[in-house]
Amino acid sequence: PKADARLHIKRVIGLPGETIQIKDGQILINGETYKEGRDFPAISNPGLAEEEILLQAGEYFVLGDNRNNSDDSRYGDVGNVQKKYIEGELWFVAGPLKKIGFLKDDQ
Repeated sequence: PKADARLHIKRVIGLPGETIQIKDGQILINGETYKEGRDFPAISNPGLAEEEILLQAGEYFVLGDNRNNSDDSRYGDVGNVQKKYIEGELWFVAGPLKKIGFLKDDQ
């Protein structure tokens, strides 16, 4: 969450205006269980997300894929990530099946 922070690769789980909570090892978005496209283990430490977190404008909740060994939005030293600190480039589509593949420069 700082301009001089190291680069990390995380998955954006929560968007501005949503509430995020981790309860009984599951991610809840706006009170509904989030169904992920792959099998992640139950989250053993919900951290700050033990209580509902309301994401403000320009805030995102991120999690690492190694859910039980990742520095991410569950912890105060990362917290909710401001949009200005998110960098990314779409270069590969993983689904749906008919769209899987690398993007071309003109897309």
